[in-house]
Amino acid sequence: MSALLRYQAAILLRSHRWIFPLIAYGLLIAVGAAGSTTLAETLDWSAAMLVPVVAFLTRAMLTAEPDAARACVAAAAGTVRAQLAALLVALGAGALLGIAGICFGVITAQSASTIPQGGVFGKLAAAAGHPDIVIAGLLTVLVCLLVGSAVGALFNPPLLRHPGAAMLATLAAAIFGLASDVSPAGAALRFTIHGQTPSPVAAHWPGSFPLAAAVCLLAVTWAASIFAASRRDTRSRADA
Repeated sequence: MSALLRYQAAILLRSHRWIFPLIAYGLLIAVGAAGSTTLAETLDWSAAMLVPVVAFLTRAMLTAEPDAARACVAAAAGTVRAQLAALLVALGAGALLGIAGICFGVITAQSASTIPQGGVFGKLAAAAGHPDIVIAGLLTVLVCLLVGSAVGALFNPPLLRHPGAAMLATLAAAIFGLASDVSPAGAALRFTIHGQTPSPVAAHWPGSFPLAAAVCLLAVTWAASIFAASRRDTRSRADA
């Protein structure tokens, strides 16, 4: 499996399909950091932007490999493992973006202190003094990361093969995932204590239900993607 992961990671890097998601995520979180917001709000924004970015990063990973190379890999290592490796690499790349977003939020948001300290080191010290804010942000990032990966797996090959329809469906599902409380990501971003006063030291916890729902959603969509890939491989062999 490690060889497959290295192979899929090399495909993603050499195809340069990671450049657009990276630039898009950088621009989106920079827009969120343009205003004067608390650390928790900045981390929530960085997490939310992961949903569309990871969805299209997953699409880039699932469509990067040529058909002939995919057939060779499936014959050598098995379709299930090959598809799982592609999904894992996209998820790992999205996790790296999420961690970068957390770091960017810490150094650009308001100081996580009732007595603001100037400079980057002051903000880092304030964030270290309130680890609950960073941990809550990491959990929200995890929820949005899983939802974005699920969207990308569900609305792209091998489940949805038409390029135009896949891109439009991915974008629509990502927007729905952020706008609707039915989505684990939307629920996590809106899970706040009623009547809570905005404060630079208040953590925004996503809640346990959105996290559990995101894990279940990821498991179902990945299973559907892997099953569709195995069926496609079986039909291709039968036609040959």
